[in-house]
Amino acid sequence: MIEDTKIEASALLRTHVDKSPYTLNEIALMSGFHGPEMLEGILRGDLRIPLDKAMPLAQALGCDGRNLFVLVLKSWFGAEFVKTIEKVFANGTASAVERGWIVFLRDFYGDHVPELTPTLRRRLRLLVSSPG
Repeated sequence: MIEDTKIEASALLRTHVDKSPYTLNEIALMSGFHGPEMLEGILRGDLRIPLDKAMPLAQALGCDGRNLFVLVLKSWFGAEFVKTIEKVFANGTASAVERGWIVFLRDFYGDHVPELTPTLRRRLRLLVSSPG
């Protein structure tokens, strides 16, 4: 299971690296690596992403930092540990339904989730209330 998550994290990075205007060496340097060797190992699925490099990598590649960090945590500690951390720190703030909507909206809008303005709120209400 941990091995699968490591591969999933490297696949996510590969997608963003392929779309990036930067070279692998530039991405590595922007993320705090000394060179591209470690990043190449991560992209091959041979190495895990170091915990302290997850957020700099996400920022350098323009990907969802939360999603990448969760994958990195799972690759190091396993899914059960990450679930425990989520329970401790989420503190029951959002229900499963709310989290589902949040995930949907993040997927729909990508990394550019707009501010919830009154106009957008009205549109969402109309969308939800309209018959199927």
